[in-house]
Amino acid sequence: MEFAVKQTFGTGGPYPYSPAVRAGDFVFISGQVPTGPDGSLVAGGIEAQTDAALKNLGSALKLAGCSLEDVVKVTAFLSDPDSFNSFNRVYATHFKDPPPARSTVCTSLVVDALVELDAIAYFPLKTSQQP
Repeated sequence: MEFAVKQTFGTGGPYPYSPAVRAGDFVFISGQVPTGPDGSLVAGGIEAQTDAALKNLGSALKLAGCSLEDVVKVTAFLSDPDSFNSFNRVYATHFKDPPPARSTVCTSLVVDALVELDAIAYFPLKTSQQP
C-alpha cells in the first residue's frame, strides 16, 4: 500500500523507532511510557503513571501537529489487571466525549512501568485540492 505522504517526527533517542509517523491522513504514535522530562520513570502508582503516559502521548502527537482530540484509537498496556479502574479514572479526564476506540491488554512491559499507551490519530493533510 502506498501513502500520499509518509513522514516521521522526532527520534527515539538511542532506540530504533520514531515517536510519530504520518501515513496519509493518519498519524501513528509509538508506545509512550510514564517518563518525566529527564527520561526517568515517574514515581507513584497507576494514576500518576497514567497521567504521565497520556502527557507523553500528547507530546508525541504535537510533534506531528495533532492533539489528543485527533486520536481515533488507543491501545493501553497495563502490567496489573487490578489497576484497570484507577487507570480508567485518569484516562477519562484526558479525552472529551466521545472518547476514541480503545483496546486494553494486560502484559509485562519492557520497562518497569505500570502502563504504556500507543495511538492512532486522524489528521487529514491540507492540500490545495481540499476546500
